[in-house]
Amino acid sequence: MNKQQITALVIKFVIIGVISVIILPMFGRITSGQALIAALVLTLVAYFAGDIGILPRYGNVTATVVNVIIAALVIGVADWSINGIITLDVTGWVLALVLIAAGEWFFHRYLKTTPIPAGDAPKEE
Repeated sequence: MNKQQITALVIKFVIIGVISVIILPMFGRITSGQALIAALVLTLVAYFAGDIGILPRYGNVTATVVNVIIAALVIGVADWSINGIITLDVTGWVLALVLIAAGEWFFHRYLKTTPIPAGDAPKEE
């Protein structure tokens, strides 16, 4: 893993971590620590699947949609694993996913200015 990948992962984790630590405990029964763990898992899965796998081939819109779907799945599984049910209310879901989508959109634009480890340059949109 090179310096650009580590920097990108840290930036992505900060974006997702801040959103998760604020929204998940406020609108569900998830502690800040649990939200950080979920954010770490989400960061890794979304980075390697969406940012490395999808973004270079299909562009920002598709990668953002894929990352939001991944976010919904990871947040839902984390909430269910912790509480036995999904406790995050509709407002929490909407806020978390909209903010993550916005963060992903700008994060992908950042990735366009740095070398992408997958080899292909992202499509312009």
